[in-house]
Amino acid sequence: MLEKISDALKEFTFLSPKDLFQLASIAKLKYVSKNEHIVKAGEYNYQAIKVIKGLLSHYVIDKNGYERTLLFVPEKMNSGSLQTTINRKPSDENIVALEDSLLLTIDIRELEKLASASINILKLLNQNYKQIITEAALRIKFLIVHSPEERYVHFCQTYPHLEQRIKQKHLASYLGITVSSLSRIRARISKQ
Repeated sequence: MLEKISDALKEFTFLSPKDLFQLASIAKLKYVSKNEHIVKAGEYNYQAIKVIKGLLSHYVIDKNGYERTLLFVPEKMNSGSLQTTINRKPSDENIVALEDSLLLTIDIRELEKLASASINILKLLNQNYKQIITEAALRIKFLIVHSPEERYVHFCQTYPHLEQRIKQKHLASYLGITVSSLSRIRARISKQ
């Protein structure tokens, strides 16, 4: 377990062996099957999640009953219900495994207890919150500023191998377009 945690957190070079041991004491490895929900809207889920292997998707159901993809979470990325982990409210989104996945999970309440006694773990927590805020701001700009074709190109550049791992309907929803629009965009790009 300590080895998996060390590997998952290797980008945080400031974590000492003691910090890693403390994190290992509250961390869990969780296997989820394809199409299994990790979080459902309306539930409380305090788990901070790091994808070790696999792929997750965040989505909501709109007022017309359509699934709207908000986010894809591939390997080495973080996930979790922000409404619960930050605001202590029920989740307002769903998180589902798009592939069989291995996740590292830590109850955010336990992590915050450790952070109150360790400056390095507090730094880890703060860096993760900064990453979440930055990614949310970029996603807003992504949807507002760019054309559908620019969004598609940006997605392909940002996640070069992800398109082959997801269904067209999920990608189209993420891009804010229809599946037929996605097909037309792909056709135009392939001709260029």
